[in-house]
Amino acid sequence: MKKKNAKHNPNHKKNVKFFRNKKKSRNKKKKEEVFGIGQKIINSIILALEEDDKVYVRKIVEGLSEYDLASLIENLPFSLRMKLVEILGDKISPDVFPELNEVVQEQIIDTLDESQIVNIANELDSDEVVELLEHMDDEEQQSIIQKLDPELKHQVTSSLSYPEDSAGRIMVREFVCMPDDWTVREAKNYLLSDNEEFPEDFYTVFLTDEKFRPTGEITLDKLLRAKANEKLRDIMNGEIVPISVQTDQEEVAHMFREYGWMSAVVVDAKGRLVGVINIDDVVHIIHEEATEDALHLSGAEEGDVYRSVFDIFKSRSLWLTTNLFATIVASSVVAGFQDIISSLAVIAVLMPIVASMGGTTGNQTLAVVVRALATKELTSRNTWRMILKEFMVGLCNGMLFAVLMGIITYFRFPEYYMIAVVIGVAMLLNLAIASLAGILIPLVLNKFKADPAISSGVFLIAITDSGGFFIFLMLAKLMLF
Repeated sequence: MKKKNAKHNPNHKKNVKFFRNKKKSRNKKKKEEVFGIGQKIINSIILALEEDDKVYVRKIVEGLSEYDLASLIENLPFSLRMKLVEILGDKISPDVFPELNEVVQEQIIDTLDESQIVNIANELDSDEVVELLEHMDDEEQQSIIQKLDPELKHQVTSSLSYPEDSAGRIMVREFVCMPDDWTVREAKNYLLSDNEEFPEDFYTVFLTDEKFRPTGEITLDKLLRAKANEKLRDIMNGEIVPISVQTDQEEVAHMFREYGWMSAVVVDAKGRLVGVINIDDVVHIIHEEATEDALHLSGAEEGDVYRSVFDIFKSRSLWLTTNLFATIVASSVVAGFQDIISSLAVIAVLMPIVASMGGTTGNQTLAVVVRALATKELTSRNTWRMILKEFMVGLCNGMLFAVLMGIITYFRFPEYYMIAVVIGVAMLLNLAIASLAGILIPLVLNKFKADPAISSGVFLIAITDSGGFFIFLMLAKLMLF
């Protein structure tokens, strides 16, 4: 879409740049909606689907909002989920698809033919279409894109050219923009022109200079209260921080939190306004990233609730296989001390305690550090302070549990009083090392651009288990034999 210059457009309208998927201006008849679904509705749908009562199924679903219908679809078992989609067919509103969990969305899309997917995409905003298409293979993706409405096709193609999880992928192209040299009167006249291509809902007007670089923004309430002859540039909020299309979505979420934004402008390499990111998209990102990090620490994935047994098995078995090799390393350490274990059985009883306490301590530090990295709370300025603090916490815990475990061991095995000293020293050393490992492992992985949430756990297990066993058994060998 070419930008017009205000000097050559006395009627003003052609100088306005707003991006809108034309199909989005649809005006549906509003129906009475029932918000929120309970177990009673879910049970009724399940019973109706099992009895193949299509009329009753359609009757129940008819009054549900897009969000509630998406929630209902997600709560059904896979076979009934597919049956419901088949019964509803084209009666499912396209607005339901963006509300679905990514896994469920893919399951349903896989059952639709290309023409149905195209019809759905043409009714959605560009960012929602990108989410719909980005997980398809290139051939299928391009085939669908070629059949989209021309404007939407251009927007989607442009967004997909940016890196995955970047601002360019998540930004919306539907926004209202005006030259900053317009007067308030000109702006109001344009907004009241009943233009069909305006977004359905918008609360901010973005302003640009003659090169279409963002210069500020004005909220609609401020525009309504302003004097008619004032220039927009004189009343705009000019304190804006443009986001590059290449910026990672985690960094975008961090900026929204730091600046308290409700929306932000996205610019291309030449500084031109190409899109907008709204707070609702950022809330989704924060939830997605937090969930992803928490699940990755345990080797699970988002959407496992909706995946088949075989799919879950495939994704988790890889993580467990890696973990298996870490435990093999630990068992190899133990194998090197078989002679002392066989001659003093109490060592075999106590050594798992040292390794377990080390693992728990390391995981506590790991969870804090992974979150701090994700939220940008851990920076180059406070890294060393954080390392020292976590080491001191580990040392304090080590001293506490060294004394506690030493006392327990002494009274439990009084005939082997020196073993109490061994386990106390081993506990102190392993907890201190585990705390250091819990912070250093994710920092190193992050330095090499690896996701610390995915890989840290396995390395931590290898260090705390192998290290714990080695420290305890070596001390036992030196002090008892």
